[in-house]
Amino acid sequence: MAGDDVSVESVEIALLSEIGMSSAIEMKNAYLQPPGEIRDGERYVPYREPITSPVEDQLTGPNALVYLTKIVTRISGKEIEHLLKDDAGHKKITRTPEFYAVVLTMSMRLGDPSTTRFINGIVDISFPQGVTILNYSPKDQGIITAVIESGGNAISLSRDLDFLAPAVPGTKNPPDNPEHRFGIPVGPGEIISGTYSKKTGYSFAIPAGVLLEYQGMLKNDHEMFWEIYPPMPTVDNEITGKEMQAVFSLIIRAPEKILPEIRIQVEGRVKGNLWGVVPVKGSMVLL
Repeated sequence: MAGDDVSVESVEIALLSEIGMSSAIEMKNAYLQPPGEIRDGERYVPYREPITSPVEDQLTGPNALVYLTKIVTRISGKEIEHLLKDDAGHKKITRTPEFYAVVLTMSMRLGDPSTTRFINGIVDISFPQGVTILNYSPKDQGIITAVIESGGNAISLSRDLDFLAPAVPGTKNPPDNPEHRFGIPVGPGEIISGTYSKKTGYSFAIPAGVLLEYQGMLKNDHEMFWEIYPPMPTVDNEITGKEMQAVFSLIIRAPEKILPEIRIQVEGRVKGNLWGVVPVKGSMVLL
């Protein structure tokens, strides 16, 4: 990666539970059985073979699919001094030559059955030792809450990772002529637009109304996590089966001429009307 080039990579992460699809379908069929008829004073319900397939049998019941896109931009030593101007140790930090801004967009789609809803989760980010996380966003819970409440049809980040006021219909944020445009998968056959400009930062065509709430915390110098959860208060039938999105960002220092891999693990809890709360998890390594 040279100069101000942008590297974009998209992957899918399946979040699976330990409940088999056959078990889930049997539970649903039992729940939806017709009243039946009375025989010898007792209600008789004929057995119905659950409808399934070999492929479904290999899958899990309550589950989710995460569409994750990584956008990496190289930052020069001169730029990093400006971006980390509030850091008392930034002069010492800038002696290391390689710096990157890493933006992660996430879209989560709940799987079958349609009554499953998302409760909360953790997105773990891990870099190899030798890589240092210098800054990240959002840090505070109120940042995303304010973005959601302000509405708009696009999410924007400045070069120093600050969330900007979202665009509203009829306006453009950031301005025309971005230096880079790219597509971001958010669902089966669905792609939204993203842009990057060295002057204005990043913009993603993500409506504020589909954002999850989340905030980050460091574990150590090369690992961190974000807690994710639906906006409060939630209404079950408003989030069932719909996409939920998030945008995370970091500035990292890395060994010279090495674009470090990122290990991402997503763990969450989903709730179905039939089986209660079930944990789901999945992971992926991005190079």
